[in-house]
Amino acid sequence: MILRALPRAAASALTALSLAGAALAGTAGSAAAADGGGCTGPASRQACVSLIDDGGRGGDILFEGRSDWPEAGDDCRMRLVAFDDTTGWQWERELRRCDRPVDQHYTLPNPTAGHRYRAEVQILPNGKNFEFAQFVKSPVLTY
Repeated sequence: MILRALPRAAASALTALSLAGAALAGTAGSAAAADGGGCTGPASRQACVSLIDDGGRGGDILFEGRSDWPEAGDDCRMRLVAFDDTTGWQWERELRRCDRPVDQHYTLPNPTAGHRYRAEVQILPNGKNFEFAQFVKSPVLTY
């Protein structure tokens, strides 16, 4: 009799633990919050990363690159690059002229808890390659 009850008790305990784990995982995902982020760089060249509220689901990550640098010259090009430093993932916008106002954005839906995100504005003074390139990096945002 005890031998038959033991597997049943073990199965019940395992089910209870699974349900408890699922409940904890469900609340952890919706309670994720961001730490850090913000903008950096001079007013003429800024890189920003922030958490934007999406109606209570936890939020999306917003990457921004801004430039208003008329004296840069018409050869200069810049672009926004979004990074997940935890996995090495990156996403790039197209190159734009630096001497005209630029405001580039990228929104990452469903960010992963515990990952570290940052934005970078890459400035290529000669417009062709990374020789003499400048990099404006936002503060890191941990989700």
